[in-house]
Amino acid sequence: MIESSISKRGHQADKNMAQKNQWWKPVKEALAGLRLNGIRVACPRCHQWGMVATRWVKGPSLKPVYVLHNRGKTIKRICKLHSEEYQTVRDQLSMPKSDVKKIITSKRSFVLFSGGIDSLGTLMYLKELAEEVNRDLTAVYVDTTAGLSENKKYVRKVCRYLDVKLEIVSPKTDYFTLVKRWGIPSHGYRWCCRELKIKPIADFLRRIKEPKAVFDGIRAQESNTRRQYVPIWYHPSFKCLSVSAIFYWTRDRVLSYVNGNGLPKTFLHSMSSSTECWCGAYKSKSDFEKLYELDREMFNRLADVERENKGRFTFIYEKGQKVPLRKLAKDLEKAS
Repeated sequence: MIESSISKRGHQADKNMAQKNQWWKPVKEALAGLRLNGIRVACPRCHQWGMVATRWVKGPSLKPVYVLHNRGKTIKRICKLHSEEYQTVRDQLSMPKSDVKKIITSKRSFVLFSGGIDSLGTLMYLKELAEEVNRDLTAVYVDTTAGLSENKKYVRKVCRYLDVKLEIVSPKTDYFTLVKRWGIPSHGYRWCCRELKIKPIADFLRRIKEPKAVFDGIRAQESNTRRQYVPIWYHPSFKCLSVSAIFYWTRDRVLSYVNGNGLPKTFLHSMSSSTECWCGAYKSKSDFEKLYELDREMFNRLADVERENKGRFTFIYEKGQKVPLRKLAKDLEKAS
């Protein structure tokens, strides 16, 4: 009896959330007319069928997850899931081809294409499905102003090969100007993603007035954090659905798919990290060793960034110690 009373109070709170806090409205509008089986689940709280949605909030990398229960065109109840409840829901989620085709058919579709293996596999896969439903795609490449020139050339080459329209966007202020103002980005200080990627994409998409969706190459297998993501969600900066079409693919499946389709190859894929942005965050010593070998000009420009920061930050930290790029260059010269 007590448990039943608690459950009723919880459901009433969920209904109140739906009525008072209407963050879900753009989610509902973006999904209008789409019955996506991959995000339809049995809710562990109320045991009714509903649609999984995540909500962007500032701060935590893992965002809150909900099950939205609608009646007709109105959301009647929202169940906010605890972490244990989401684990049971996560196993019900999927990304079937049929869902991807529904989105491509009903929305103007854009694929974020960095030139890396995962985004390449995504672009190929979306091109294949778009042809099946007789729709067009647009690839979007972000020139972060801190990438390798060879990367942009490769992106253009692939898009010509696949016969996909390409849009190149870039930040209003280049990286080398911003880094003087804000310092070298790091794991805990990633202004680079917001300024060099999110804002240019959002500015471009703002001009697209028709219903749209953005596809990316995020995969669950990449990290424990990404494994917790929901593969379809409403992006508040892009103002549209954000879809990870190959979310459940393994690395081997991506490689097999890419290598089996006769695409142009590039030496850039031999690098262990993205070559579209050398802003500093998530780059390792081995990455910079490879950069020194492949693009000495970019390496030296980044070494100048360190010098202009007057020793406050470096791109490489090894065992908690700063390793300036000039020192790394000297070590590499001695070893050669």
